[in-house]
Amino acid sequence: MNKFDKFLSAHGMKIVIALLILGYFKSCSIDSDVNRIKKDLRATEAEIDTLASQMINTEEMTKLIKEVPAWNTLRIEEISDKERISINALEQKEGK
Repeated sequence: MNKFDKFLSAHGMKIVIALLILGYFKSCSIDSDVNRIKKDLRATEAEIDTLASQMINTEEMTKLIKEVPAWNTLRIEEISDKERISINALEQKEGK
């Protein structure tokens, strides 16, 4: 125990200062981590806001489905398969 007391009396202040410096550096890194996480959160919230503004409602989606030619083609193909009528005949029938 005597050796331990001598060691602490000789080097105790150095150990305390080293621990304080390590604690200070650790607190600085935590702050930078928090700032980085806040920055990432702001970017994510901005992305969510832009995606939310781009959403369309049911009426707009129904209108798009009815007006886009690819959907019309799919509908005609489905009807021709279901009723066993050629696609050309259905397209001519639709054109009238």
